[in-house]
Amino acid sequence: MDSQEDYGKYQGLQGDPQIAAMPLERDALRRFVQAIMDHDPLYFDETAADASKFGGLAAPPLYPVHAFRLPADTPDPLDVISKDPNADGTAGIMGVAFGLPPIEMPYRRLLNGGNEIEFYRSLRVGERTVAHPKYVDVTLKEGKSGRMLLVTIETRFSTEAGEPLLLNRQTLIWR
Repeated sequence: MDSQEDYGKYQGLQGDPQIAAMPLERDALRRFVQAIMDHDPLYFDETAADASKFGGLAAPPLYPVHAFRLPADTPDPLDVISKDPNADGTAGIMGVAFGLPPIEMPYRRLLNGGNEIEFYRSLRVGERTVAHPKYVDVTLKEGKSGRMLLVTIETRFSTEAGEPLLLNRQTLIWR
C-alpha cells in the first residue's frame, strides 16, 4: 500500500488559513533580529524606518515564516527527544505544514530538499501574518537506496488585510 496512487489524493489539497497568534510586536522584532544578527536600522530605528520605503519598523523578509508561536499550554516539541533519541526535533512537519493534514506514509526520516521563495513586502509592526498552505506535489520515487516521497508544500503568507508578504515553496524528502 505504498504507490503513487496512494499519494495522489494529497496533491492540490489546501489547508485552512492559519493566523499568527500575535501581531508583530517591537520586542519580538528586536529578539528576532538579534537572533539572526542583522543590524539594519530598518528593524529598530524608528526615524530611519519612517524615512524608508516601508514607512515604519518592518521585519526581515523571512520573518512571516517564523511568526507562528506555540500557545503557552502546548508541550515543547523538543521534549520528544528525551523519549526518542533518534527524533529530529521537527515535531513531524508541523513547522512547515501550517495546518495541512499529515500524509499517511511509512517513511520517518525527513530531509529538507530546499526552498524557493518569492518576496513581496515586509511585515510591519502591528500587522499579523496569515499562512495559506497547500500540497503542490506529492511524488513517490525510487532512489539508489530505496523509495522516497518528495512533498512540495506551497505556503502563501499575507497580512490579515490580504496583502501578500511572501510565497514559500518547500520540498521535503521522506525516506
